Amino acid sequence: MSEPRGMKVYEFLLLLAGLALIAVILLVAVNFTVIPRLIHRNTVVVIPDLQGLSVKGANISVSDHRLVVEESRQRAHPSIPEGMILEQTPSAGSPIRSGRTIRVVTSSGPPSGGVPDLAGLSFRQAEITLQRENFRLGRVLRLTRADITTPTVVYQNPPAGRELRKGRPVQLVVGEPAPPSLLCMPDLRGIPLYLARQQVADAGCVLAPVSYERTDGLAANRILRQEPLPGRRIRKGERIELVASSP
Repeated sequence: MSEPRGMKVYEFLLLLAGLALIAVILLVAVNFTVIPRLIHRNTVVVIPDLQGLSVKGANISVSDHRLVVEESRQRAHPSIPEGMILEQTPSAGSPIRSGRTIRVVTSSGPPSGGVPDLAGLSFRQAEITLQRENFRLGRVLRLTRADITTPTVVYQNPPAGRELRKGRPVQLVVGEPAPPSLLCMPDLRGIPLYLARQQVADAGCVLAPVSYERTDGLAANRILRQEPLPGRRIRKGERIELVASSP
C-alpha cells in the first residue's frame, strides 16, 4: 500500500489565491451592503430652535429624531428665567445625524446686586432708584407720621446692602404727613377787624390783604364780607379774604 503524497507547491498557491478571492468578495459585499445600512440607519435631521425651552422640554421636542440635549454651562441673563436655554451647539437649522448630542447654555437667572439705601428718600425717588438698579417695587405700606411733610421711605425690606437677585421686589414702608384738620369757618361779619384778625390767627389760617368799602351808617373797620363763607369747612393754613368798612 502506497503512502499519501504531499501537496505540491502550485496546489498550495492555488488554495491561497482562492482564499484571497473569497476574502475580497466578502469585503466588497460587506462594504456595499452591511456598512451603508449601519451608516444610513442614523438619518440626517435639521436641528430645531431650542432657545427659551428647559433642558427637559428640549429633550422631549427632539426625542422623535433620537437626539439628546445636554447642559454644558449656565450664564446670568437679566430677563430670561433660570433653567431656560440661551444658546445651542450646533445652532438651529444645522443638519445633524440622529443619535447625536446637542450642547446648550442655560440661564442662571438675573445677576445679583446690593439693595440700594432708600431710607429718607421720597416715594418717587425710591421708585426711580429701584428702576435704575433693576429691582422691582414690592408691597408698599403707608403710615401716618406727624413729623413728615412729604411721603418718605422710613423702612425697607430687604435692608440696604443685602445681596438680591435683580428683578426681585423690595418692600417699602412710606411715612406720610397727617391730613390737615378741618375747621368750620366762623361768621366774622359785623365784628371789628382786630377781632377778625385774631380769630383767623387762632384758627391757624392766613389772612389776605384786607379790602375796604365805604359804607353809610356803619362804624369803620367792621367786617362786611368774607371768603370762605360762614359754616364752610376749611383746612388749617387756608387763605381767608375779608372786606371791611372804610375808616
